[in-house]
Amino acid sequence: MHDDHDDHEDHDHDEHGNPVDEHSALHLELHRAVDELGKYAIEIEFDPKGGIPKERMKQFIDDLMRTVTANCMNNGADLVGHVKSFLLVDDGNIMSSIVDENKPTRIKDAVESDTIHKSKFVLHVIVHGIWDDKIRSLTLEVLPGICRKWNMPYRIIADYFDVEKSIAHHT
Repeated sequence: MHDDHDDHEDHDHDEHGNPVDEHSALHLELHRAVDELGKYAIEIEFDPKGGIPKERMKQFIDDLMRTVTANCMNNGADLVGHVKSFLLVDDGNIMSSIVDENKPTRIKDAVESDTIHKSKFVLHVIVHGIWDDKIRSLTLEVLPGICRKWNMPYRIIADYFDVEKSIAHHT
């Protein structure tokens, strides 16, 4: 039988304060220790001169995602949680996903046109065994080389270092 009082009334919640306000770094570290997943997201604008054929853009996305994933796996990650991306253009999007580095990238193409011009690209990397700051570093390390290889001019719009997002999640 359950009476009307809170099961947690045996202690004062206010005496503990809000862990996000008072101990956010410790709270986040405890949260990460439980799931051992590092997370990082970045938003990029691509603006290929004269456009790029959609099929070539999908190959570029695959190369970028695989290179980032491999760089994480070669530098401490021991399991892919989920590496995914979204390419957003005026007439649709291309969603891509890697859950196993030994299998092909899954690509869902919902873009009408055959040529991609200016686009926004969101890359979200979740791996096991390394933390957010290292994933960020490993991603930013390979981005210039891959973009140069594919002659893909880019600009970083937002660098979502996941500490802020994770702390916000707990408020």
